[in-house]
Amino acid sequence: MIRSVNEAAAGVFKPNYISAQFAIGPQIDADDIVRLSGAGFRAVINARPDTEDDDFIRAEEAAGLAAAAGLGYIHTPTENHAIFEVDAIDRFERALIELPGPIFAHCKSGTRAAILWALVAVRHQPTEEVIAQLNASGQELRFLEDELRAERDSAIRSPLRLKDEALVSLGSSPLLMGDKLKRP
Repeated sequence: MIRSVNEAAAGVFKPNYISAQFAIGPQIDADDIVRLSGAGFRAVINARPDTEDDDFIRAEEAAGLAAAAGLGYIHTPTENHAIFEVDAIDRFERALIELPGPIFAHCKSGTRAAILWALVAVRHQPTEEVIAQLNASGQELRFLEDELRAERDSAIRSPLRLKDEALVSLGSSPLLMGDKLKRP
């Protein structure tokens, strides 16, 4: 299993683009942050809680390294069991709004970041389009269709969505739209 951009320097690892300005991948290390900056990314979202087991770079250190590399950085720690909680989805959506694109998001494997992106995307796009984008990017997450539909149905009730004008424009943002992919 590829655990970072650095471990896959032989060309195996490539950020997995879900949209024109948003890619996911597995846990990154200090060298990966520099590589991401060099590859044209402007920001990193870390969805992995520092409390998870394993040896990996913690959020505080990663934030400092990202700043030194000229990258924006937001830590949106989300436990696997809490991924469908409105607060977790709102935090991820807020990060998408606040950070400049292109954005690279990661967790341990990249799947949690993909699911969080999808839960935000269905607030702004039809569920079928979101699933199609996930499938086109190689993320076979069709099993989430019911949860994505439920999130779309409840998105109107999100306090964040109702209060923040920036969320309205996110719906047409290249962070969510899958057509005409532009990769850094």
